[in-house]
Amino acid sequence: MPNLNSLRQAARITATGSVVVALLGAALTPVADAAASYDLRDSCGYQGWGEYRHCDGGTGSTVMLDVQDIWGSIYHYCVGPGVTDLQPVIRWRVTGAWWNGGVGCAPGYYGPA
Repeated sequence: MPNLNSLRQAARITATGSVVVALLGAALTPVADAAASYDLRDSCGYQGWGEYRHCDGGTGSTVMLDVQDIWGSIYHYCVGPGVTDLQPVIRWRVTGAWWNGGVGCAPGYYGPA
């Protein structure tokens, strides 16, 4: 039968371990929440998978993009504020899109460059 001192020591070790686990969990929760809330899709520009996010700062502006497909062909596409899916219009897989300096266009597909 274990003596009283060894039982007390075991209880102290268990309690200390529980406190450490609780403190680590509390300390790491903000980091996990921040990582979960951070999303690359919140950035402006080409998002991947044929999507482009135009951040206009509330002005309602439109911009002309150069859009590249998997074969390296370039197309012109005008987008307004927010996220635009470029893929349905471009026949081959979109691999990139960037602003070519044009502004004030009517949103839509303008054809090959």
